[in-house]
Amino acid sequence: MRKPKKRPWHCEAVILGILLLFAVVGAGIERQKAKTASAQDTAVMLPVAMYHSVTDEGDSPGEYVISPAMLEQDLKYLSDRGYETVIFTDLISYVNNGTPLPEKPVMLTFDDGYYNNYSNAYPLLQKYGMQAVLSPVGALVEQFSETDDPEEHEAWSYCTREELLEMSNSGVIEIQNHSYDFHELNPRKGCLRQTGEDEAAYRTIFMDDTQKAQDLFVSLGIPKPVCYTYPYGARNEETDLLVEECGFPASLSCEEGITSIVHDPACLKNIRRYNRDGRLSSEQFWQKMLGQIEEGS
Repeated sequence: MRKPKKRPWHCEAVILGILLLFAVVGAGIERQKAKTASAQDTAVMLPVAMYHSVTDEGDSPGEYVISPAMLEQDLKYLSDRGYETVIFTDLISYVNNGTPLPEKPVMLTFDDGYYNNYSNAYPLLQKYGMQAVLSPVGALVEQFSETDDPEEHEAWSYCTREELLEMSNSGVIEIQNHSYDFHELNPRKGCLRQTGEDEAAYRTIFMDDTQKAQDLFVSLGIPKPVCYTYPYGARNEETDLLVEECGFPASLSCEEGITSIVHDPACLKNIRRYNRDGRLSSEQFWQKMLGQIEEGS
């Protein structure tokens, strides 16, 4: 029987090289797949604080009121621990484009648009190089912009058009939609549909109110709001659908908890936050949130 001819040694070397090449390429592809999956699955835990009034006057401190000194303690507490503030522009860019967020992000939100947010909170944010989200009530902005008495009272006045524009232009404050005039608790609770109210009529009321607030801010030269901040945190499946129909990629609730930010637009809906109760010290308040994150890391 004739013996088979042996392949030249150089042919075997070429075949071996090709096999090695395929193995290296395959391993590289698998590593890239794992890296991509890891990036998509990475969750950024975001603590969010909900502030309202910042003043020494009136009922300060209280459940929804803190003093300027307390706010400064908050900012110093965060700064000393390496936390960096983010706004919705940052979150949306992370979710949609993968733009990195700080290693230790935190969001500061201010609801209603009190004048003391401009007179007290704004300068402190500038001092510490931080940013915040401000959600003013549109009707109150116009009311206090057009009053015959320009005197501004820290405890009960609200920001004017000019003050909002100044803060927005500074890059320190990001303005979002808190409704134009949905801040009544009787008979309507926030932006919810009233009992017995026709669905179609309610939809028109909601859309008109939301658009009126959007138009107000845009007319001032403020970037179009991308977040709907629910008045009183009152929301349900119906309001969620309407907010989405209005084109908001994000919304803020009043439900307590830490929000996980991932590469999925759904994570920006109904972001949870903790009310900054003035009856707590900075350490007590922030440990309630940050402790959850640090324990889970």
